Amino acid sequence: MTKKNRSRAIVAAIFCALFLVWVFVLFSYRNTAHEFFPDSIFEIYEVTDASMGGNSTAVLDFSDSTLGVEINVRSGVAYPAVGVGFNLRSVNNRPVDYFDFSKYDSLEIVLATKRMNSVSVRVMTDDPVYTRAGFRETLRPVVYNVSATRSFESVKFPVTGFRTAVWWIAAMGMEKDDGLTHLHRSVLLEITNGDGVMRGIPDEINVKKVRVWGINRDLEKAMYAILLLMAVTFVLIETGVLKRRMDGNSRK
Repeated sequence: MTKKNRSRAIVAAIFCALFLVWVFVLFSYRNTAHEFFPDSIFEIYEVTDASMGGNSTAVLDFSDSTLGVEINVRSGVAYPAVGVGFNLRSVNNRPVDYFDFSKYDSLEIVLATKRMNSVSVRVMTDDPVYTRAGFRETLRPVVYNVSATRSFESVKFPVTGFRTAVWWIAAMGMEKDDGLTHLHRSVLLEITNGDGVMRGIPDEINVKKVRVWGINRDLEKAMYAILLLMAVTFVLIETGVLKRRMDGNSRK
């Protein structure tokens, strides 16, 4: 093997080694996930309709493996929401920035209920136009309704499936849904009673897992940029080697 061929072989070997490292990093770290329960770092609280003038009740009862809430939805509010929530701006009792749901693709919840056949999973987001500081009812509720049974079942749905609650659109004086969710400005995640819940009849929501997951788009973009840089560098080196070889042949 000539010196030039040896140099090309070394360059090719280095590129192959770097490519294998690239593949390992991409497929090891491209997926991202966050678990809200059972490994929760956020403050957990009871959701009631008190801020809307209602008198429905919610009582938390949870262990390390199950998050339970006993609810009683009463009359007095047109659209009552009672259940359990996660304060996304309080981590270990310390204030943090917004939670960005838009970075994830899917949400999974493992739950069971005592009577109701559906629950609402809703994210309360800080709308830069309509939300007013100190007025919880002005947070934009984006909702996804899921089915529920008496036994624990896993329900998965796309984060893009969240839609703004119709009652909030009317309350804000909007003529129609503007299609916005502001999931990158998420403040609260709540699991509440679904439509058709029986008022005045005690019920329960029990949760074993809540998590979101998806592809880390920022990492993916960076990794493909690195791959492009590696490829361009390899081509330039190979082109330089070839050019030097041609120049050498022409001088002979």
